Amino acid sequence: MGDWSILGRFLSEVQNHSTVIGKIWLTMLLIFRILLVALVGDAVYSDEQSKFTCNTQQPGCNNVCYDTFAPVSHLRFWVFQIVLVSTPSIFYIVFVLHKIAKDEKLDGQRTQLLSQRIPKQRSGEIRKDEILLIYILHVLLRSVLEITFLVGQYFLFGFEVPHLYRCDSYPCPTRTDCFVSRATEKTIFLNFMFSISLGCFILNIAELHYLGWIYIFRILCSACSTCCRQEQNPVKLYSNHNPLMLQLRHSVRGQVFLQTPTTIAQEKKGSLLGHAPALPHYTHASELKFTIVTQEHLKIVVSVIVCCCM
Repeated sequence: MGDWSILGRFLSEVQNHSTVIGKIWLTMLLIFRILLVALVGDAVYSDEQSKFTCNTQQPGCNNVCYDTFAPVSHLRFWVFQIVLVSTPSIFYIVFVLHKIAKDEKLDGQRTQLLSQRIPKQRSGEIRKDEILLIYILHVLLRSVLEITFLVGQYFLFGFEVPHLYRCDSYPCPTRTDCFVSRATEKTIFLNFMFSISLGCFILNIAELHYLGWIYIFRILCSACSTCCRQEQNPVKLYSNHNPLMLQLRHSVRGQVFLQTPTTIAQEKKGSLLGHAPALPHYTHASELKFTIVTQEHLKIVVSVIVCCCM
């Protein structure tokens, strides 16, 4: 097999900028895919064509039957899968390294322009959101590639490598029996690689779910921080800066629900002194009409409740 050191260095750099689930995925890719294909795959599939023998002496029949039996070699299929599945991660780390170098350049300019510190911080937040978005997209693309290769492996190879393959392709004169070397060992290795691919796909889905909850958590945190900033500057109940409370001030809901404890205490004090409580002042005829209609509705509701209880 070829040299995997360049791909390994890129993937180790990706691990420094990944989530916990992403690090588990990279560990499975490095150990159970690259290492096994590089070490075990050569030993298992080194003689896959030379030991594929057919009981005929017809020239070309052996090669045609092997091509029909295995359109793509298992080993080359997995190498192609590893390279393509790792490509989104390589693009992601190139993007992150470019952003880090750009941020370091901006940090040097930020020390000279102290007055522009706040806009720079906001742009930094935007860049962090961009990196998170790129990470989600690269995990999504990785998941699509994983499921594509899973389906392709199932339709190309299935789950079993047969010991005997019957070939009737030209130029074989008749139906020819061909024998596959190490069929049981290849079957075990085929199912193991399929299980590893399925596990990597499940990890990608779990990571997408995890990143989705992080997005929701960030939105809630930003909303809570906004509420906390608003609580630092509280607005009075009937201030001139709150038009909704000003509108409810002279209404029935304002008289019933928006009374402060000071107002209630003053009304109790007035009743104790023998003075009648002050009636609400209605500035418009529509407010008076609304109050009368509301009182009539309350009387009807109370009478219905009394009838139901009896």
